[in-house]
Amino acid sequence: MRSLFGIVFALGFVFLGLTAPVSAQDTRTEVVKFAKGASSRTIRDTIVGRQSARYLLSVAAGQRVRVQLASSNRFNFFNVTAPGADTALFVGSQAGNSASFVAPSSGRYVIDVYLMRNAARRNETANYALTVSVAGKQAASRPSPGNEDFADGLSGGPDFWEVTGVPPGDRLNLRAAASANAAVLGTARNGAVLRNLGCRMNGGTRWCRVESRDGTRGWAAGRFLREAAG
Repeated sequence: MRSLFGIVFALGFVFLGLTAPVSAQDTRTEVVKFAKGASSRTIRDTIVGRQSARYLLSVAAGQRVRVQLASSNRFNFFNVTAPGADTALFVGSQAGNSASFVAPSSGRYVIDVYLMRNAARRNETANYALTVSVAGKQAASRPSPGNEDFADGLSGGPDFWEVTGVPPGDRLNLRAAASANAAVLGTARNGAVLRNLGCRMNGGTRWCRVESRDGTRGWAAGRFLREAAG
């Protein structure tokens, strides 16, 4: 008779197979370029099974980036990863097929278009239209006095944040994901300086992935962060 552990393990494996993105065996890469005078572009393409497409988009910190995916396959999604980041700032399978964010840093952003593993295993086809737009100017490298860059605003993200506005006697939670329901990995007091690893929107709240001086990494609500000198 199968043990309870074995049954749970098997169910968990099936669940992951249905929801996890495929590990692509055939990935093509394209640099996104706009026509002269244009700030947006729609790319129409097709992926089949384990294929995926990677689009490289050069963006300056402080610019507004919008990405929209329309697809014939409901298991077709995209992720967006900031330059040098080890995790995506937007995950389509969790947040949907429309992203809008202010670039926290300058460089090449990676947009990965893929089929979820269950669809890839069935060798399904996705005919899609990916629309990418970039608007706004590069953020100033230093804020003027009285005009600091707060993480819940629409301006670009700096290299470092300072924790501010946390109620007296309380601390800012650093969470495992960009959600108030995620596990708490650490805390930071008012005045603490945190390294900025990139921000993203979740519903109406902007969250920023940060790193404390002791190396703890987690997500913090943007309303409690403002630009720091580092």
